[in-house]
Amino acid sequence: MKLAWLKRRIHTCYLHKGLFTLVVSLFLTSTSLAQLANTRIAFMSTRNVDWDAEIYLMDPNGEQIRRLTEQPKSDFEPAWSPDGKRITFVSYRDLKQIPERGVIRGEIYVMNADSTNPTNLTRSVERAESVSTWSPDGRQIAFTSAELFNGHTLVNSDIFAMDVDGGDPINLTNHDALDQTPDWSPNGNWIAFSSNRDGNWEIYVMNADGTNPINITNHPAKDGRPDWSPDDQQVAFTSDRDGNVEIYVMNADGTNPINITNHPAEDNHASWSPDGTRIAFDSNRDDPLGEIYVMNADGTNPSNLTQDPDNFDLYPSWGPAPTLSVASNGRLATLWGKVKGTR
Repeated sequence: MKLAWLKRRIHTCYLHKGLFTLVVSLFLTSTSLAQLANTRIAFMSTRNVDWDAEIYLMDPNGEQIRRLTEQPKSDFEPAWSPDGKRITFVSYRDLKQIPERGVIRGEIYVMNADSTNPTNLTRSVERAESVSTWSPDGRQIAFTSAELFNGHTLVNSDIFAMDVDGGDPINLTNHDALDQTPDWSPNGNWIAFSSNRDGNWEIYVMNADGTNPINITNHPAKDGRPDWSPDDQQVAFTSDRDGNVEIYVMNADGTNPINITNHPAEDNHASWSPDGTRIAFDSNRDDPLGEIYVMNADGTNPSNLTQDPDNFDLYPSWGPAPTLSVASNGRLATLWGKVKGTR
């Protein structure tokens, strides 16, 4: 009698556990879609009366486009903070003159996500800064810093890291080659970057303190612009190894590189969605100036979000998703969830 009762209890427990797992799975799937819809993509565009480069935001479906910056000199290459509250970007706004064509003589700025309180973090004189990336704890910013001769001739570039207030910049790569376009891994352990230190452009991964740089592409083509997947397992990057600039995805150790765009146009500047299911990028496939697209992480179903053939739309950066908590009361399987910061 007691044995039969115990078997029924165990069977009921497994049923509750299985039902809870199923409900959680369905809930998280729908929640992931809802969270993705609540994210934003920052990008650079010239869609204004002055036709200068500014930072804009839009929803992941291309709707609700709104302008963030408004300066007579260019703002571009936005990058989200991990909490979604701030954006770093490159700007010419404090320069006395616009740099010569081909020289990115910008500086790294940070502003709130609503565009308030823009602050120059680098304030360099004989250097040019570009391409920033946040540490996952939000305490540091890595960026490209290039040494210039006479204010315009590129000598070399390195990856630096600084505090979020611009203090204590440290040269992480300290190499006489060109080291550029850093991207901090979501777990905080590594920084991927591009470099020509082996004679052509490759993707390298180093420890977050700059030690142990490893060439993970090892290909005679030009490989650049790495972007980590949210789970640290893959890296998206650009390469011309198939004859034109395409977006590839490889494992984090450099194995199994796959061309996911495979288009005769130039596809560039990949940015993963926070759930890892999609990738934003820019391309000139529909017009020569460039548009922002979103595709599935395997390259299928590319969609033009900006559809603005008269302007440049480039450098997408996909912002983080709201945080969700899920739990059970431990006795009877139940489910609750809320976005942090709400009651």
